[in-house]
Amino acid sequence: MFNITLVNKVLDVYFKGCSSADLAKKSVALGVITSCFLIAIKCIAWLVTDSLSLQASMSDSILDALSSFLAYHALIFSSVKFDDNHNYGHEKVEGIMALFQCLVVVYSGIMIFKEAYESFADPQPISNSYVGIIIMVVSCVAVYQLLYFQRYVAFKTDCLLVKGDSLHYMSDFFMNICIMLSLILSGFFAYIDVICGVIVGCYVLFNALLIIKNALIDLMDESLPKKVREDIIDTVKSVKGVKDIKILRTRSAGMKKYIDARIIVDKKLSFADANKIENEVENRIMQMFEKVDVLIKAETK
Repeated sequence: MFNITLVNKVLDVYFKGCSSADLAKKSVALGVITSCFLIAIKCIAWLVTDSLSLQASMSDSILDALSSFLAYHALIFSSVKFDDNHNYGHEKVEGIMALFQCLVVVYSGIMIFKEAYESFADPQPISNSYVGIIIMVVSCVAVYQLLYFQRYVAFKTDCLLVKGDSLHYMSDFFMNICIMLSLILSGFFAYIDVICGVIVGCYVLFNALLIIKNALIDLMDESLPKKVREDIIDTVKSVKGVKDIKILRTRSAGMKKYIDARIIVDKKLSFADANKIENEVENRIMQMFEKVDVLIKAETK
């Protein structure tokens, strides 16, 4: 659904030479533009139909627009180089921003539940449902193109903010589908609008937990995934002169990877030769990632 080979090849050609940071910014900026478009058409649909689900969806799109706007500026700030007060750079702002995105999602879910609770006792009929259906079809198409691009960028950059933003719009995509179901069936079952609102609220809160998990992985300096660490180990051991790896420490901050390793070399080697091996290991690892900070220390044995 979000991995079409031909489309991916076209995107690869179009964005060839574009850095991970620039790709992430384009993705988040597209999110802002798409959210503003969705707010406008959903507002029209809500006023015409008086649907609870549409009202909840419009509120969610407003929060999505705010979140994407702040995420864009967070990406700009995270790309600022290290200074005297932040010796390791500013990439951690991406994790902090992801937590804010989580709060936005939680608030959105709570508001949906609130509206559903208030409407349960006195469900209101939906008028002009066909108008709402047409607008929601347009919304689904708009969100799908955004989601596809965000998934593409997330795979290319491993950017936490893009992943968090994508979760927002994934909930919006399924919300639109639920709303269309609500509009189609509202004439047969009065409570369908409320039920769909509750389902969407549950899905939104579930997404909030996913965002929390991703943000804490970044902020708590969790090591890189097992497969990535294994690739690093294989790369290090492939360097001529490396006998073993004594210590390997990895973490990430935003899109940047930090790798600290202590390697074992032959005790007969001179200091200059050991230093050459260190440099070779660093160069090999740096070729594996676009944004990486590598520190290699050689020990003799």
